[in-house]
Amino acid sequence: MEKLNKRCVGLYSGGLDSLLAILIARSLNLEVYPLFVKTPFYNKDTEKLKEQLNRFGLRLTIAEDNKAYIEMLLNPRFGYGKNLNPCIDCKVFFYKKAKEFADKIGASFIVTGEVLGQRPMSQRSYTVLRTIEKHAGLIDLVLRPLSAKCLPQTIMEKEGIVNRESLYCIQGRTRKAQFELAKTFGIEDFESPAGGCLLTDAQFSARLKEIFKRKEELNNPTAIELLKIGRHFRIDGFKFVVSRNASETKILIENFSDLPQIRCLNNPCAVGVFLKEPHIDTIVTAAAILKRYSKKAQNLIFKGSREFIIDVKAMDDKRINNYRVGGDNA
Repeated sequence: MEKLNKRCVGLYSGGLDSLLAILIARSLNLEVYPLFVKTPFYNKDTEKLKEQLNRFGLRLTIAEDNKAYIEMLLNPRFGYGKNLNPCIDCKVFFYKKAKEFADKIGASFIVTGEVLGQRPMSQRSYTVLRTIEKHAGLIDLVLRPLSAKCLPQTIMEKEGIVNRESLYCIQGRTRKAQFELAKTFGIEDFESPAGGCLLTDAQFSARLKEIFKRKEELNNPTAIELLKIGRHFRIDGFKFVVSRNASETKILIENFSDLPQIRCLNNPCAVGVFLKEPHIDTIVTAAAILKRYSKKAQNLIFKGSREFIIDVKAMDDKRINNYRVGGDNA
């Protein structure tokens, strides 16, 4: 990191807390460079994030390293939460990316919207916050404007780069103080604090865990995207995904049209896609599964390296359960 100066990196998630932290830092005459660390499991529209910050005259930088993130996810030093959420390791990962960006632009510290006691894993105590700093190589170089006055002074405060009296002592899970601050800074449009990390979702985590030993799929962006929708089956080692409603059918047709798929020949019905083209026996089994979820279906058609009609009976639920991916009971 650079010698202590007023230039800093503001970790931005798209949420209210991180936006407030960045605006508070800017109000202290700091030179703030917002950074969003993109992962395969955090559903955010980066263009929308850029627009949100543009309103305040701020330019967002995107950092992405999916390979390194997945390596961390497979072996988190501090373990998982209730599902496959490695919250502490994830924060360390974000901090490290912020540090890399800081080194690149000559910034000397980072700013985050973390609130003491708000999150059960990564923000539950000062000890945990300190641990994250240590493993990211950022001891005393993380400013948390929303909770700073509840925490020991950082180097930035001790050296007079930041006026501690202009910071806040917000802690716990209540959001009242942040909502009041939002009015002060003229923030009218912000997302709910529900999160958005798919790794906290039980069904998604079960699907993801099922491919942990399938490196080909784990490192395939298309395979990861497919985990987010549909009913999931494993047939003879091949992943098969079936749409659950008209909206998902449209997504599979429009966004995954290059994948081998099974569709209805005439009547509207569900769509099923494979990650890669299987042999004929697998296709027939998959067609029987698809027909179970397509009551109006008559003949089905497979579209891949070749096209052909499939005439099968719907598979019964008991047998279907043998092919379901763990946790997928829809």
